[in-house]
Amino acid sequence: MPARLLASVIFVLTVLCSSVAGAALPTDCLSPRRAVDSVFAWQRPDNLSLRMASMCLDRAGRDEHELKRLAERIVIVFDKRLAYVDLQGLSDDPTWSPPDGTRSFAPHPKVPGVMLTRTDDGSWQWTRASLDRINDLYESDVLLDDVYLSRIPKVLQGEVLGVALWQYLALLVVFLVGLILRKVLQVFIESRIKSLAVRLGRSGAERLVDVVASPGATLIMAVVVHFAYPYLRLRIEAAMAVAVAVRMIVVLSLVWAVYRAVDIVAARLAHNAKNTDSRLDDQLVPLIRKSLKVMVVIMGVLFVLQNLNVNVGSLLAGLGIGGLAFALAAKDTLANLFGSVMIFSDRPFQVGDWVKIGSAEGIVEEVGFRSSRIRTFYNSVLSLPNAKIVDTPIDNMGARIYRRVFTTINIEFDTTPEQVQAFVEGIRAILRANPHTRKDYYEVHMSGISEHSLEVMLYFFFKVPSWTDELRERHNVFLEVMRLARALGVRLSFPSRTLRLAPSDGARAPGELPEPTSSSELADVVRGFGPEGERARPNGPRITNGFLASS
Repeated sequence: MPARLLASVIFVLTVLCSSVAGAALPTDCLSPRRAVDSVFAWQRPDNLSLRMASMCLDRAGRDEHELKRLAERIVIVFDKRLAYVDLQGLSDDPTWSPPDGTRSFAPHPKVPGVMLTRTDDGSWQWTRASLDRINDLYESDVLLDDVYLSRIPKVLQGEVLGVALWQYLALLVVFLVGLILRKVLQVFIESRIKSLAVRLGRSGAERLVDVVASPGATLIMAVVVHFAYPYLRLRIEAAMAVAVAVRMIVVLSLVWAVYRAVDIVAARLAHNAKNTDSRLDDQLVPLIRKSLKVMVVIMGVLFVLQNLNVNVGSLLAGLGIGGLAFALAAKDTLANLFGSVMIFSDRPFQVGDWVKIGSAEGIVEEVGFRSSRIRTFYNSVLSLPNAKIVDTPIDNMGARIYRRVFTTINIEFDTTPEQVQAFVEGIRAILRANPHTRKDYYEVHMSGISEHSLEVMLYFFFKVPSWTDELRERHNVFLEVMRLARALGVRLSFPSRTLRLAPSDGARAPGELPEPTSSSELADVVRGFGPEGERARPNGPRITNGFLASS
């Protein structure tokens, strides 16, 4: 990352330095713009003339050599303070007067006490007091004076794009020093934070190191560069490029730290979500983490644009106008986003629930911003838009406390009333004996007489955790019902027509089951199927191991 940042700085520096305007050079001091521009325009590498650069300075009591040196110091002081003079904002009218009614004006507020005034002959000059002020500012601001600069080898005094080679090397040294301090600080922070591992846990300490160490060390590197580069006597274009790069590094370091801090917050939320009964909270944590990171990135981009002097307010206003058209084009996406918010607020289901949503049925696997994923019972993944989910009735099978069984058992017409009653009571006894049925509410009655059978309604509930358990207990109950029917001599019926010829002597027809002889025998059969009865087998008879499904 530091290498890429250094390359970016050099690139920005090159672009800014190569974009210096090549406007016509001023040759007189008849307007405020020409008087100011004469000092700077005649000291560009391609138009260097200190004699012309000093032509608008107050010459009282100063020789040519001193005036040339003052012209140089004006540029150095303004460059060091990043006092970039907007020449387009200065008047080029020789008759112009300052709005305050005086004869003087300051070219830039960052250099206080430096003024230009109009003389009696109508020309504009840098005042004598301003030149004295320039000397004072130069001595207090500039670290490298001419004595030290004269000792720099000639080969390093050559310029590339308006920046001397020694200044390139000095910038490189500053960045290298910043990188070394960054590494030292990073190692120091990591060693200090390791002491928190006992209190925060190893993973918590590592996350805290990620948040503080690298971003904090990069921020320190930017601070070092910020305090060092103003003393390298860079031209204002290059100094402004470095200043922009430093501000960018500071903003990116802060955004980097906040971005990583989101993971710590998300980890804490995930830990709290595990302690709740709702499994939907576990799915909500990744969405919160993604949303916070997107917000951090957006805020970081806005800060970067602001440091690049982009009018963020106008930009946001423009985005607001274009956002209306975007919202109309993305209304389905927004509807799905609001649908996800409704799912998380209303909680109609949880991750892992068996749900029926319209024609879709399966196990909820994930709830996202745009859609929710359901694992069907044929093991495919079905994605449903959240907007459709909130507008469709949801049957949450996974939220059931009890699992209902409702069926009708058909028995033959020739079943006696006593057998029907015993059969009904026997089924109730089976339900009482089964450990997984609801004991406080069930209905078993003869509910009707159809064309081909007598109808016995069977309505009860299981309290089991899964569909597999429900099917197994259904199997056991229905096997008990079949055994009960055989023990009572009750035949189960199916749609058919039967023609029977009764024998004239009253004997039983072939295949006819013997009927119990008394009510006491019927009662014994019923009690035998009840709790702890000798006929009761609530868990079902087993011939083999059952060939049950296993993981």
